[in-house]
Amino acid sequence: MKLFRWRPGRSTVPQGGGTTSARWVPTHRHSKGGLYRLLCTATNEADRTPVAVYDDADGAVWVRSAAEFNDGRFQLLPKPAQTP
Repeated sequence: MKLFRWRPGRSTVPQGGGTTSARWVPTHRHSKGGLYRLLCTATNEADRTPVAVYDDADGAVWVRSAAEFNDGRFQLLPKPAQTP
């Protein structure tokens, strides 16, 4: 099975209010220390449960139940300051 890799800068997922950015900016920190960017929430086709879709700086894309994503394992990071 081939692992899908996200292509930074070629995102079709709007970030930052509908704009795309070539710079990867994390939105969450895992309790074990890893940094991740929440891409979107979605629905699991099999059982209609909500899931979180997120990636890491290396481009690996991950999916887990939204309940697990929001149970305290991931801490929301403050938004970076906007640069002019």
